[in-house]
Amino acid sequence: MPTMPIAELHEISEPETPGLPIAATIPPARFATLAHRDFRWLLFMQFASTMRMPTLFITQAWWVNENAPEGQRVVMLGLLAALRGSAFLAYVLFGGTFADRFPRATVLAISHIAGLASVLLVGGLLFIPAVDGGEGMWLWVMLLLFASFGLMTAQDQPTRTAMIRDSVPEPLLSRAITQHQMVMSLALLAAAPLVGLSIERFGFAVTYLLAGFGHAAVLFAITRISKTSASDPDAAHESVLQNLRQGVAALRADPIVRWTVFSNWALTALGMSVMGILVAAWIDDILELDASGWGVMMIFWGVGGLIASSWLSWRADLRHTGLWFLGAAALMGLGVLGFGLSRIVILAFLFNGLVGFAYQFVLTLGVTIVQRQVPNRLLGRVMGLLLLAGGLMQIAGLVVGAIAQAIGLEVVYPAAGILMLVYVALLFLRQRPLRQLD
Repeated sequence: MPTMPIAELHEISEPETPGLPIAATIPPARFATLAHRDFRWLLFMQFASTMRMPTLFITQAWWVNENAPEGQRVVMLGLLAALRGSAFLAYVLFGGTFADRFPRATVLAISHIAGLASVLLVGGLLFIPAVDGGEGMWLWVMLLLFASFGLMTAQDQPTRTAMIRDSVPEPLLSRAITQHQMVMSLALLAAAPLVGLSIERFGFAVTYLLAGFGHAAVLFAITRISKTSASDPDAAHESVLQNLRQGVAALRADPIVRWTVFSNWALTALGMSVMGILVAAWIDDILELDASGWGVMMIFWGVGGLIASSWLSWRADLRHTGLWFLGAAALMGLGVLGFGLSRIVILAFLFNGLVGFAYQFVLTLGVTIVQRQVPNRLLGRVMGLLLLAGGLMQIAGLVVGAIAQAIGLEVVYPAAGILMLVYVALLFLRQRPLRQLD
């Protein structure tokens, strides 16, 4: 099927979101977004989902760290990430397509019903002593079950992110995106210490089941938001593969969108493969801390992210977006490098906070650039492409984990930071459209 040039895609007029006042009536207040009921419920969903995600992520990683055979923990953590990442990659583009093809609230509800069922199944199994201890084949069975986390995330993230565009008028979009990300930082700050403490005091099973409250909260919120039609009703008259090609065409046609997406892939794969996937081994082996210590370190990450998103929310009229995006990417590389060279716990925590600060900038500005450049009817598909970074990061975790097992964590962490800095330098020199984006 022939694809439509991006210039023509931008010329397609899009219907007003039902029930929203016209843009001219919106007061220029910093919290004008909160006047819109759907956006308030979207923030609630963001908070509930973000509380859920680190609960599952940390519990799964620490369970593997505790139960993997001695000498294989780093590789097994990489394998866990690769399984989740493979599930995420296999589905996320379809998840973004379904977010355009069908009503987004309906798609989101189905994904959270499936997610709740998965949490109840896995959490229930963890009450069995042989499962809790990873005995026999249970280690491998649980690794496969943990991969369902990747499937659910692949539908949840592009759908909820695309719903921002449906919930506020166009003039408030940038501010809404930054506030949406700010709530994520707040929720992470709340969840991080609680997860580690819960694992230490109540065990894996109870902690895992706590994530079910996040799914239940999202399902409740979905019943409160306005019901809208599909953003691209015509997509249902074409095959899913044709829908996907239109999203890829938008990527090919606009170099700003293309390199924002590619950069998100590269930075997340390099930085988060070590800061998110292998960090359980680093916490245990290098910093000699337990799960509670990991939770405390994540507070620093959450504070860094909260500072970044709060500042971006305050400066919703930010100019020179491309340069800010590149600067944040470079700062993230410096943070990873500093973390990899630190052996003092408090210094490592501070560098972890710096990475959280910079990564929040990269995420928020990346989403902002894509939502500004791409028409709403294609937004779910392009957001799916942007969020491929989460799957690529987890696949990279297996490769980086194998390398770390061979040459040591102490070498891999600084190397990741250096590679990120080299990538950003080349991007700055060679990609003028992104560099000059206002």
